[in-house]
Amino acid sequence: MDWFAWDFDHPAYFTIYADKAADAAREGPALAALLDLPPRSRILDLPCGWGRLHPHLRDRGFEVVGGDLSRLNLVKHRACHPAPLVRLDFRALPFHPSCVDGVFCAFTSWGYFASETENLRQLAEFARVLRPGGVLLLDLVGRSCLQASMTEVDGRWIEFAEDGYQERASWSLDGRRILTERTCQGAFFRHDIWIPTDAEIRAFLGEAGFSIGQTYGGLDGRPWEEAAERWIYRAIKSA
Repeated sequence: MDWFAWDFDHPAYFTIYADKAADAAREGPALAALLDLPPRSRILDLPCGWGRLHPHLRDRGFEVVGGDLSRLNLVKHRACHPAPLVRLDFRALPFHPSCVDGVFCAFTSWGYFASETENLRQLAEFARVLRPGGVLLLDLVGRSCLQASMTEVDGRWIEFAEDGYQERASWSLDGRRILTERTCQGAFFRHDIWIPTDAEIRAFLGEAGFSIGQTYGGLDGRPWEEAAERWIYRAIKSA
């Protein structure tokens, strides 16, 4: 089983990521603004999780369809934020070509797959479902900032007693992926996410059929820089 099929569909997910609800109140409006599409645009929120960003997309006047692999997250989404929802795999989206105006991919939700071919396929699927001129907002962790922040903690177990879990993060031997191990509620979880360079991100977006409109280094729309905590790409589907 792929790690993400297990980790994000376990009840402990909601303990480990309990702080994301508060983060969404700050991040949702900012990311929705950076998407910069007119009201009534049709948007895919991929992955939508339990819908923490949905109200902020909806408040911009967007028509939002959420998609996620996790049944558990979709159940909570329906209960907390009723909306059109689809269970899906990024590598084969169940939507017609050129059917939406925007794709919203937040919180470093690209790079889950083990191979470059699969990660490219995800972007190609995003491009396929977008209308020509449609927008992908790709929100990723800044690699250089992450490298700096990992210096003191790489390979060390850290106790988050108040939150009820332990965590250890380390770089893969080839330095391309972050491996994050967690224990919570007696269960073990292991994220394995590719953390690409800016050059790799740009190359993959181009190969998938995107041109890059704007790049940002933060939620406030500040210019992109190598040391930024977040790398946010507003990519346009080529005609």
